[in-house]
Amino acid sequence: HEAVNEGVVRAHREGIVTSASLASCGRAFADAVLRFRSCPELDLGVHLTLVEECPVSSVDRIPSLVDRDGKMPGSAAVFALRWLTGLIRERDVRRELEAQMERVVDSGIRPTHLDSHQHVHCLPGIWAIALDLARRYGVPYVRIPAFESIWADARTPGWVALRAGVNVLARVHRLTPMRSVRHSDDLRGCSYSGHMTTSRLLEILDSLQPGLTEVMVHPAFPSVDLRRQYWGWEGFDWGSELNALTDPRVLSRCRRGDFVVTSFAGHQGSRRL
Repeated sequence: HEAVNEGVVRAHREGIVTSASLASCGRAFADAVLRFRSCPELDLGVHLTLVEECPVSSVDRIPSLVDRDGKMPGSAAVFALRWLTGLIRERDVRRELEAQMERVVDSGIRPTHLDSHQHVHCLPGIWAIALDLARRYGVPYVRIPAFESIWADARTPGWVALRAGVNVLARVHRLTPMRSVRHSDDLRGCSYSGHMTTSRLLEILDSLQPGLTEVMVHPAFPSVDLRRQYWGWEGFDWGSELNALTDPRVLSRCRRGDFVVTSFAGHQGSRRL
C-alpha cells in the first residue's frame, strides 16, 4: 500500500530502518520502486507472498494456488492446510515465486534478502524452494522467523498454535546445515507485529546479544484506505510503529555505541545456513 511505502521511506530517512521487503504482487509495487530509488542506502528484499493477494502469474499457469476470483488463499492457516494435504501443487508455487522474483529483478533491484508474508516460506517444501531461489538470484540472506513468545498479543488459541508451529520449523531450519545462504543470528519483534512501541523497541535494543539481530517492524502512515484494504489485520497500529522507529529516544539509544545499526548488504559476519 502507498501508505506503507511512505512510512518505510520516512522510517529510513528519519529513523533506524535499514532494510525493507517488497511484495511484488502488491498493488503499490510500482509506487514502492519509484519511492525507493531515492533511498540508495536502503536494502531491498523480496516479501514472498502466497496468501491474501492476487498473483503476479496468470491464473491459468497456477490453477491450484488461486480461487475462482483469482486470489491466493486468505491466510497462512488455509494455505498450510491446502499445501500439506497436496491440494496446492509445488509446480504452481514455484512458478508464482519465480514470477515475483523476476518482477523485482526486472525493476532494477538486486535483492539482499528474502522473507515471506505470514512466514509461509518456512513450511516444509516451501523452504527448499525459497533457498533455491536465493541461490539462483544471488540473494545472500533468508529470514528464519521465530516468536519470542507464543502468547504475547495472541488473539486466539489458533494464533498460539501457529506461532508454536513456526518456532518448531525455525529450530529445524537453524539446525539443518545448508550452503551459500545466510540468516541473522537472532530475529526480534515477531511477537509484536503491528504493536511495536517505543518501550518495546528500547527493550529489544537493550537486550541485544553478540551477532546480527534483525528487528521486524511494520511502519506506515495512518490511512483509512490502508485500514479498509487490510481490514482482516484488526488491531495493527502501523502509525505507532512508525512513531517508535523515529522516536528521539530510540535514535539516541542507537548512537550510544555498544552496537552498530547495519543492513544485510553492510554485514559480513553472520553464520551461514
